[in-house]
Amino acid sequence: MNTYRRPYLGGLILITLGVLFLLDTLNIADFGDLISTYWPLILIFVGFSILARNRHRPLKISTEEEAAASFSSEHQQSDASAVRSSSVFGDVDLKFSSKDFHGGSISNVFGDTNVDLSEIALADGEHLLKVDGVFGDLHILVPKDIEIYVGGKSVFGDVRVLGNLKTGFGQEINYSSENYGTATKKLRLYAHQVFGDVRIW
Repeated sequence: MNTYRRPYLGGLILITLGVLFLLDTLNIADFGDLISTYWPLILIFVGFSILARNRHRPLKISTEEEAAASFSSEHQQSDASAVRSSSVFGDVDLKFSSKDFHGGSISNVFGDTNVDLSEIALADGEHLLKVDGVFGDLHILVPKDIEIYVGGKSVFGDVRVLGNLKTGFGQEINYSSENYGTATKKLRLYAHQVFGDVRIW
């Protein structure tokens, strides 16, 4: 997974929140009003920690090295023609090999999302794949030989789409392959992240 990630920060925040909610539920202490009032500060703190992490990353890393690092872990493999995946906690590592791919949706709240589409072949027509995340980085590897439209967006993080890079707040890249408009088989990919980077190769 991401070698620059601070592995304990997210866990400590979740454990702290869990303990506070448990104490409140057991009527040992009353944290309900405190949490309901100040939970936006928790989101702000997590966002700043992600920004600080990104700021300390090495600036000189090639696309090939970065892609290899992101997709070196074990993936859950599937040859299904459509995907429906939803996760709240933990990293998501998916690899698809369908020769009749129809798209679908993938969402993850807390954790990195890695999706390997490099071995798929598209079914006839235009197909939609939406990948959304809240906290973590989002990495998608697409085939080199398909016609594709990509809408990549991050609120707090960098966006890299097939060689195009934007950094800073609220960045978005829209990319369309040369023959997308006339292709009989094509993929429309939307990749959106709130806190974290979006990388599409």
